[in-house]
Amino acid sequence: MRQLKLLPVALASCFALFAHADELVAKKGLEVGSVESVINGLVNQNANPQSKFVRSLNGVTIGTEIKDFYYKDGKLSITGNAIDSKNSLFIMKGSKNKLHGFLALHDTNKAYEYTTDAKGIVWINEVKMSKIYPDLDESFIKSNVPPKGLLAVAHPTYSNMALGQAPHIGRYNNQDLTKLESKPGSPYVFYLNTTAVMSGSTPLNGITKENMYRVWQSVADQYSFLKLNITTNRAVYDAARAANPLRTGIINFVNQDGRSFAPIHSFGTTSAGTLYRNPSSGWDYGYGIGMTAAHEIGHQMGIYHDHGGTGGEYFEGIPAFQWGPIMGNYWMGGGWANQLFTWSKGEYNTATNFEDDLKIMNVDESVPYVDDDNANGKALVFGSAGAIDPKSNFGQIEKNSDTDTFNFTTSALSTLNLRIDPIEYLRMLDVDATIYNAAGSVVARSNLAVNRSAEFVNLSLPAGSYRLVIRGGAEGTPKNGFSNYSSLGYYAMKGSLLGGGTTPQDPILTSGVPLTNQSASTGVWKYFVVNVPSGTSQVKFAINGSNGDADMFAKAGVRPTNTSFACKSDGPSSVESCTISSPAAGQYYLGVYSYATYSALSVTATVTKAK
Repeated sequence: MRQLKLLPVALASCFALFAHADELVAKKGLEVGSVESVINGLVNQNANPQSKFVRSLNGVTIGTEIKDFYYKDGKLSITGNAIDSKNSLFIMKGSKNKLHGFLALHDTNKAYEYTTDAKGIVWINEVKMSKIYPDLDESFIKSNVPPKGLLAVAHPTYSNMALGQAPHIGRYNNQDLTKLESKPGSPYVFYLNTTAVMSGSTPLNGITKENMYRVWQSVADQYSFLKLNITTNRAVYDAARAANPLRTGIINFVNQDGRSFAPIHSFGTTSAGTLYRNPSSGWDYGYGIGMTAAHEIGHQMGIYHDHGGTGGEYFEGIPAFQWGPIMGNYWMGGGWANQLFTWSKGEYNTATNFEDDLKIMNVDESVPYVDDDNANGKALVFGSAGAIDPKSNFGQIEKNSDTDTFNFTTSALSTLNLRIDPIEYLRMLDVDATIYNAAGSVVARSNLAVNRSAEFVNLSLPAGSYRLVIRGGAEGTPKNGFSNYSSLGYYAMKGSLLGGGTTPQDPILTSGVPLTNQSASTGVWKYFVVNVPSGTSQVKFAINGSNGDADMFAKAGVRPTNTSFACKSDGPSSVESCTISSPAAGQYYLGVYSYATYSALSVTATVTKAK
């Protein structure tokens, strides 16, 4: 991105076509021109900062100067201020089809919005300042300042299964607070600028490092379903912003008390939100500052408040289900033991805002969902004595249409004891789990009420094959309760399967590393597993032996047979190979069948990343 000196320049030279601007002002506002002409004008303005243009709308002078300018492949992002006032903010972003932006004049409390109509014409309309800064209008309830008597809110507790399954999961473990990243390598970056409340890597104001960590962790939790890297590392943000500011956002922490706020639709520009420390005496940042940051970033994504109930502008949630929307008054749920704060589309009874929050972030702001980590099913991993460990058995519900399947087989009558927890600190996931038998019939289902977990206690399972299916849960009804609309997030499992014996765990292959000294008698199957990540161009399976006749079959998600497979090689020797191209992410099984007794066989799976 090019950084420019602040010079008095025009909004766009093309606007000079409208010499009699005031005569064109009507209820609809001031017509600026087509999207194409506006973009061309802004490009010319950036190239020639000496040109000036001043407009008048309802007696107010409107003109802007550009601070940060980006235009590439038809995508535009501009941040600046008014031509005659530094105490102002101008943003404009969009594409050749649609532009949106605003000019906020803080000295006069005037605000102007730029919109595009169905015919591709850009208009300027005067709007209330609260439309630009939803949390800046003092006539509203101060939802992101803790109400009196609620300072001692009950912060969430960590699940004992939260063991670092993703960078943002688990307790603070002496990480560098200035280098945190939730999704390292993602080109979509949101920067938490904590420099004002830190002295190097040490928090100010008596805040512990763990509580400061929880601020970042809380925001990472609320946005974990997106490919959005929540970071405290300035260098990561600067690199992403230079590559494409439309994929970035920033919020600045302020070392004083005040009311946090953020400009609407400012993600994709260099305009920052403002996050106050409230209060200076120190308290649980993970609940308070973390949730406030997630709320304000929601505004930056283009999301307005969830209204309704006695909360008016800020819906207070539904205590019976300990649920409330992130964009409502989350403080009222501070004492709930199992609070659940999620994104919303206004399904509850008293809703008046029916925005689809997930669509706004994913479609309007073009931030993609993370890849499905269990698209084809996985094997439930058992340790010694049938133990089910959360470090090996976990996953993520990325969308409300997502279900994760874990397969397992018992060789005799067994007893299952299993708990499935959401493992993020400020969770959005309510776990719903169902066990199906080989015939597809439901054996058992669990979705604990107002608890967020699922649990199976002393469940008797006859010998056979089973599927454990996990999805986002719901409680009550959408009008009085919550749906699975944004019941999203990470989960993990802990328990045991005992009594009758489980099928031995199939060996897991490391990409490119042969597993040697395999042998089997005629007619025996042996199975192996390889984990295939997203972004893989191919996975190649190979066996190599000097005797007998081993045949191989591979398939995603479940064990293959000689009639059900994705690739196979069954020649007359024990030297075989086959390849699956463009595989979906997930676990892949290799079955080796002994057509004739073999020994000293090596088995290899090689995963190749896409270029």
